Amino acid sequence: MPLLALLLTACDKFLDVNTDETLKGDATMQELLPTAQFYTAEASFQQAYVACQYAQQLGSALGANGIDTYAETDNTLGWSNLYLYALPQLNAIIGKGQDEGAPAYVGIAKVLTAYNLGLATVNWENVPYSQADQKNFSPAYDTQEQIYATIAKLLDEAVTALAGTSGAKPGADDLIYQGDLGKWTRLAYSLRARYLWHGSLKNPQQIAESTIAALQKGMKGNEDDFQLQYNSKNLSPWYSKVAIPNTTGNLSVTFTNTIVDLMNGTTQGVADPRLSKVIGLKNNQTAYSGVVPGSGSGSTVDLNNKAWHSNIDSPLVMMTYSELKGIEAEARLMQKGGTGTSAEGYAAYQAMITANMRKVGVADAEIDVFLKDAKVNVGASKLTAKHIITEKFKSMLLIGDVWTDIRKYNYLDFPMPTNVNPDLQGKRIQRMKYPDSEITRNSKTVLANQKDPEVTMWLINK
Repeated sequence: MPLLALLLTACDKFLDVNTDETLKGDATMQELLPTAQFYTAEASFQQAYVACQYAQQLGSALGANGIDTYAETDNTLGWSNLYLYALPQLNAIIGKGQDEGAPAYVGIAKVLTAYNLGLATVNWENVPYSQADQKNFSPAYDTQEQIYATIAKLLDEAVTALAGTSGAKPGADDLIYQGDLGKWTRLAYSLRARYLWHGSLKNPQQIAESTIAALQKGMKGNEDDFQLQYNSKNLSPWYSKVAIPNTTGNLSVTFTNTIVDLMNGTTQGVADPRLSKVIGLKNNQTAYSGVVPGSGSGSTVDLNNKAWHSNIDSPLVMMTYSELKGIEAEARLMQKGGTGTSAEGYAAYQAMITANMRKVGVADAEIDVFLKDAKVNVGASKLTAKHIITEKFKSMLLIGDVWTDIRKYNYLDFPMPTNVNPDLQGKRIQRMKYPDSEITRNSKTVLANQKDPEVTMWLINK
């Protein structure tokens, strides 16, 4: 598979299918960074493509043959983007940055490494890292507990490195924040909050305190969102790999009745003004109806170029300020014992909704109407985890980490898909399987770590 190069001249010209500067043995940090960021976004897309079907945001157009039946899948492309491309190049940046006295590059690379490890472990649980390098093709796998400890360590080290003042600084080669180290530092704290909160079932009160401490140093607004911006020359993967094929009859996925009914008023009793912004209609359709998971039928909607996430220059979104406010709302609810919340917790719940609505282009007047509706404006004393997660589920549309929330909250009691995978014996799917290529190369280790798809991960177990 030929590698794609990321040019350094400007963010609107970061792909070149003809050359790859990072294939050179002496590739610079400035050449490595945009390539690593591109493959991080690709890994994020591949994860979201699968995870959002398991989480019932997306449904397959293939009926009984789709992933949304809880069919096992190995996400080979996601694994390859992580372990063959993103992580090796990030490791090279860290080494070069340390050798050349450039802590800014070291810090950015460690933030991205932590994020990529987060992608890997929520997909497969135990994964290679501490013994993994390009010379060791049969590494032992780190446990999920070890991976989360590594993520925390990397993010702490990143914050320290990003505070350094010496050496080279990124600019146009940083396709995400254009060299703004303050935003990278806030992302490090935001990811710290996300990954702490992943384990909230284990020690809720203590983790709530630690999570709130981290998020207070995290993103300050939508302008801090962690995303890779695409354009008309370098196409968003949701556009090029899903929306365009859908319009040519090569159907893959569309939106489910689960997410559509949450937005069209069927489930909540209030219409969400994001509906027409983020979900496209098929030709000549006027009513919004999503596909029934596992059936391939019932849909009047389409994941097409009319939707916010999948037009020609949509960003690939990996984490948002809205998500961070959702985490804060959950954590402050937990501080109160899970029944009602503080004024700060209720404000975070409202800010989560507002931030995402503004991001996708909803007018302030429409936001105000939605927030004042009695179905949404329940008051601090009556706010529940279900209120928060329902809104977080909508706000994290097409962000693969939403699957972590869904598993923690037992799939929010969503109906089982049609034609559900009988091997799960009525249980929900909890993990992806390891790629066949990994089984071939490192079979003994894979077999020691592979678990049945319905077995909950260490993360979810209390």
